[in-house]
Amino acid sequence: MFADPTDTKAAEQIGEGGRHLKSLAESGQFAVNEEGFQAYIKACDFFLDGFGKMLLDVNTLANPAQMGGSDYAKKVASFNVEAANGDPESLIPNLEKMRDGVEQAREAMVIARKNYRETEAAHSMTFANLDKGLHE
Repeated sequence: MFADPTDTKAAEQIGEGGRHLKSLAESGQFAVNEEGFQAYIKACDFFLDGFGKMLLDVNTLANPAQMGGSDYAKKVASFNVEAANGDPESLIPNLEKMRDGVEQAREAMVIARKNYRETEAAHSMTFANLDKGLHE
């Protein structure tokens, strides 16, 4: 379900996907039953619950490691910092894009479950009225 955090395009797609899903749910074009809701929420929470530790671990890389005084050691330490948080396509920004997308998807699921319940309630009332009309 989740992309490689070193793949900026995939991280952006998760962000866009979450926003799109939420937009669909907000406009009533997406509904999910309880079973589907629980499965999606479980997947979203799995990522979000581990996000803090992931970010903490990656932030360790964002600080230059004490690898020695040689030119090579300094280059490796500098590379780690760049890979972790050196530009908008590095690990930390990508993880944040993924987190934002998963949060949006989670919010979409809450709205979509509400949409499903409202649709079910409306259908139940319609059938109750039909049944009532048949017995009058």
